[in-house]
Amino acid sequence: MPIPPHPRTFICSHCGWQRTTIPASDAIRLEVDWFFQCPACQHTELETRPANRAEIMRERLTQFFR
Repeated sequence: MPIPPHPRTFICSHCGWQRTTIPASDAIRLEVDWFFQCPACQHTELETRPANRAEIMRERLTQFFR
């Protein structure tokens, strides 16, 4: 049975861009659920870490109000 990955936060150390993703399934969508480069400055070295509770709640609220 497929299990979605845990929520992650991606951070660009070059320009300060930050995004928390909550994948809905195990089918990861590039530039939606996973980032290899910063969409703002195209920097390729992104930091990634597990999202904390506040970031997860903020992202869920953002998705709800879209």
